[in-house]
Amino acid sequence: MTERASWFTARQSDGTDMAPELLRFGETIGLERVARGRYSLLLLLGLFGGAQSRTQNPAKIVREIEVLEGLREASNLKSEAQFDRVPLKGLWHKHYLQDGLSSMARNLRKGMYRNGLPWLEQQVAAAEASGEERFLSAEDCARIAHDAVVSNWERLVQDSALTGEWLIYAKHQGKNYYLCLGEHTAGDAVLRQQINTVCLQEFPFLSQILHPLAK
Repeated sequence: MTERASWFTARQSDGTDMAPELLRFGETIGLERVARGRYSLLLLLGLFGGAQSRTQNPAKIVREIEVLEGLREASNLKSEAQFDRVPLKGLWHKHYLQDGLSSMARNLRKGMYRNGLPWLEQQVAAAEASGEERFLSAEDCARIAHDAVVSNWERLVQDSALTGEWLIYAKHQGKNYYLCLGEHTAGDAVLRQQINTVCLQEFPFLSQILHPLAK
């Protein structure tokens, strides 16, 4: 414990040393087991903060790390991909499913754009083909609501198309180095600044991966 705790320092506003507690947290959620020596303090703090505020289950992120490490079968989320634009160009990201209604709403909206409402579209097409004027019953409305929510979600799961926020990582000498969590609303420039401030000090090889920022 002492040896591993020495790789970072973290103190509360009253001076209390947080390093042992953070390291125990990393061990408890399985982060030490799957990526010992290959995760940033920035990621650890993000996971700890989400757990303490009860806004995010850290097990969901560790599960995606296990997928990337080949320790678990692929999830129903989108596959990992490399950022292709500065300021995050050169790094990689894997989606994880964020807790809460906002994540569900984002995916349901995506499913609507992607697949529409197949059952309703079939009924409209049938009515147009028959030339008859038809009206929706209460049962029809319930069927549409089910298609918009339950069936919509099931289609995304089947296509492994669920989306979420980002787990950002780097690839170096055949291994993954996990840097931080990223929300779409945070802005790439803010994420890059955090990576420069923290992760670059922990993993100097990132200077060879990250693309220079325009002056």
